Amino acid sequence: MKLKVIESKNTNVYYNLAIEENLLNNFNKEIFLFFWKSKNSIVIGKHQNPWREINFEKIEDINIARRVSGGGTVYHDLGNLNYSVIASKNLLTSEIIFEIILKALKSIGINAYKNYKNDLMYKDYKFSGSAFCIKKNMFLHHGTLLINSDIQKIKDVLNINPIFETHATISKPSKIINLREINFCIDEEMIKNNIILNFSRFLNMKYEYIQTKYFRNEELIEKHKSWEWIYGKTPRFTLNIGNKKVLVENGYINNECKFNLNELYQMI
Repeated sequence: MKLKVIESKNTNVYYNLAIEENLLNNFNKEIFLFFWKSKNSIVIGKHQNPWREINFEKIEDINIARRVSGGGTVYHDLGNLNYSVIASKNLLTSEIIFEIILKALKSIGINAYKNYKNDLMYKDYKFSGSAFCIKKNMFLHHGTLLINSDIQKIKDVLNINPIFETHATISKPSKIINLREINFCIDEEMIKNNIILNFSRFLNMKYEYIQTKYFRNEELIEKHKSWEWIYGKTPRFTLNIGNKKVLVENGYINNECKFNLNELYQMI
């Protein structure tokens, strides 16, 4: 068995999330290390409410997506590198993956640690968030790595709106930092190469590169682009419209009227 390394050149968030889910659903005899980036996207956790997490006044030209894992909301741009590890849950654990990532970063001068929220930290600053998903015997662990992201944009577009009554998972913002601020000599290729090398050594496996075209799945791409997945999967919540409190389930008010993003946002 070899470690399968996939590097996506496509920066469409829906395309890459669909590849992730396809690997998780259909390839149970391999270990995959998948690197990808998204152009200007907000990605919410599976159990989150987008209307609570996002500042919709600041999201022009930004895609919104929902992933299959839990956790909080993150902003992706081309200064952020995402890594995904997909394997049988009997072969790897998150603790091992964190250990490998931290060792890879240490080898390029980043002395970091993992906190209780599974964030990777430098001193008091976060540069990586992680989330997880298990399907049958398969395990997905994925995380962000802020290399040279627009920190101010992250602060502008992620905004907790407290007016909702909801049991959805709520993000917990942290102070953030780019890895280039810690070590200005590092770049994306250096980080990827060291992560691959450390995974290969730990697993005692050779690695090979596989093209993304073998894992493209049009049905999953359409799912990840759909209103029903991004907004319709929002856990039930209540909000006040005028003097009336209404229940919203699966993105519908009273199961009668479907409001799109702008209509619902204007109401609140």
